[in-house]
Amino acid sequence: MAYQDLPRGAIVAFVMLVGAAVVGTGISYDLPFFGSLRVGDQSVKWVAIETKPTIAILPFLNQSDESAREYFVDGLTQEIITALGRFSALTVMSWNAVLPYKGRPARPEKVGRDLAVRYQVEGSVRHSGERVRVNLQLVSTDGRVVWSSSFDEALADVFSLQDKIATQIAGALAIRVTQAEQQRVFAKPTESLEAYEYVLRARPALNRPQRAKIAQARVLLRRAIQLDPNYAAAYSALAETYYVGLSMGWAESPAAFLSRAGELANKALSLSDSEVRARIVLGRIHLFHQRYDQAKAELDRAIAINPSDARGLAASGNIKVWLGQVDAAIEALELAERIDPVLNPFDRNALTMAYYLKGRYEAAIRQAELNIQQTGVVHFSHAMLAAASAQLNRFEDAKRAVNMIRRTDPTFDASRFGSKLLKAADLQDLREGLRKAGLYATVAPAAN
Repeated sequence: MAYQDLPRGAIVAFVMLVGAAVVGTGISYDLPFFGSLRVGDQSVKWVAIETKPTIAILPFLNQSDESAREYFVDGLTQEIITALGRFSALTVMSWNAVLPYKGRPARPEKVGRDLAVRYQVEGSVRHSGERVRVNLQLVSTDGRVVWSSSFDEALADVFSLQDKIATQIAGALAIRVTQAEQQRVFAKPTESLEAYEYVLRARPALNRPQRAKIAQARVLLRRAIQLDPNYAAAYSALAETYYVGLSMGWAESPAAFLSRAGELANKALSLSDSEVRARIVLGRIHLFHQRYDQAKAELDRAIAINPSDARGLAASGNIKVWLGQVDAAIEALELAERIDPVLNPFDRNALTMAYYLKGRYEAAIRQAELNIQQTGVVHFSHAMLAAASAQLNRFEDAKRAVNMIRRTDPTFDASRFGSKLLKAADLQDLREGLRKAGLYATVAPAAN
């Protein structure tokens, strides 16, 4: 079946399965794809990963003459985060996790306590003319400076600069880097510095999407591709803009956006098979089509390339919920939140569902409430809140959640909610909670 021939029901099913914002129902929620947490907020118990050094690359200070170059400094920080995340022996906090520290002093012991890391990198960037100067230091949580260095490179050698920084940080932490990791981390992404800058300028829209900014990002990314038609990261980011547009309900034609996202992600992988974000997009698309094994395989490849990519870990956990692998789903989603405390609402709902299916109803309620707090009115979080509350015999709380669903989404169909769960016992468990809450009515057998 062609994407253009997708039935309306399939598009509607995408709401619960992979996160479209009620596409095709006539109801649109303008949800922020990423919420905001204060520094130090923790909604789940951190996953223990003490076997690996844990590190936070704090946003670099912009000391350039032009404040307009802020995107370049932020982009350089994110490039270092991505490069180090590809070392399997390290766990690296995401950009969303460190962003609250931008432009503010941060004591090592506080960063260590807030983010549960052992090390932090702090530094400054001065971009002047055709040169870039970077001053960095690696500090342990007890305030000890483990390593410090200064780099002064021509702007044209910015990729070499990133490689040197990542290599020296890894070396200071005594990280053993495999040859495969070296090839992934140090591959030069493009010969066009201008195309690279367009990608950096587009990136903030993907970190915290808004409809207008996503549209602007597409323009920038298309320019990058015009400048370098072989720039895999530009295709990958452009694929993300279409997937985000679809998932947020901003697609004029959901089927066309889904098709375009897949085409661009496949193009990115044809140019570089280590494009993690492209694999995540493809994994989500496979999930939409209920190709669970293919989705899992795509996400497993993404995580193998970058074990610290929170989006890949969260997407993998999302898939495992539907496959009935609840323990593995919780492990993946908790680790994703450990690295990036700002889960998107649909992955947080997957964690809510996983806790519910495990019988951890209090944890499920906390996740549902956090989702509602961050994103506003979302019917799937209220449904989970109702079911978990009912299982704890908190019927007044369940009733409030049910009333909210009926006010905001009169067309909500409890019989379809969670219907893609592959394990019959999981679906029965979910429906039992919905029934107790008054959302799901069991049809009595016909009398003879």
